[in-house]
Amino acid sequence: MIVVCDTTPLSELAKVGQLTLLQGVFGQVIVPQEVYNEVTTGNHPAVVVVQAATWIEVRSVQDNSQVVALQERAKIHRGEAAAIILAEELGAQQVLIDDLRARRVAKARLLPVTGTIGTLLLAKEQGLITQVKPILDDLIAVGKRISPQLYQDVLVIAQEF
Repeated sequence: MIVVCDTTPLSELAKVGQLTLLQGVFGQVIVPQEVYNEVTTGNHPAVVVVQAATWIEVRSVQDNSQVVALQERAKIHRGEAAAIILAEELGAQQVLIDDLRARRVAKARLLPVTGTIGTLLLAKEQGLITQVKPILDDLIAVGKRISPQLYQDVLVIAQEF
């Protein structure tokens, strides 16, 4: 399965020590060079773990002008645009994006989209974790915005209500 990931799922899962869930759920994950550069710069918790993750493959987009055009036209970040374009170039079966605007753009381009929370639900479904709620709570504690309605919906889907 070809899976392309944007910055946020990497960084959010790294913040709560759950980055390896991506590997468990998807095996290998491909990130555009722009995303890799973004997530491995500075003092973010993801820097070291992403650099050490041999299951993360970094690839460059073939036509960078498409990234720039999509970024400007859709008003999304460069990493999100690169993830969408790379997913299209590779014929990805999944693109991992959390940003609502970028998710809408990817869906409009007929890409299958999930994100951090969807990955947690898949991890539970696959038996990699027993509960979603503690990880959701950890994500909220480190600043991830999850609406009360989404929180409740996820717990219902995970049968943890």
